[in-house]
Amino acid sequence: MYKGCVEEDIALLKFYGWDLPLECAWILCVSTMLLKKGAEKGVTSVAIGNIMCRKTVKNESMMEEIVQEALDSVLPCSSEAALLESISCIMNRRFEDII
Repeated sequence: MYKGCVEEDIALLKFYGWDLPLECAWILCVSTMLLKKGAEKGVTSVAIGNIMCRKTVKNESMMEEIVQEALDSVLPCSSEAALLESISCIMNRRFEDII
């Protein structure tokens, strides 16, 4: 699942006694992907923060929308790699919209 993402960071945490739950590992992976893609495209840290944060409690953040769109676009039996690839493609498209 973490291939090309944050496997070294997760291994380091595990080495120091932190057994990261799967949900937290996913958040770390997707957040890292967002930060790397944003930095490559010159997106400001404020804009990246706005993508990650909800404007109100009831409205999903853009990041939540991206993940949900990716979940909706892959078959239920798809691999984790396919889901991450879908998230990556959707992020790219969303960054083009905000740049």
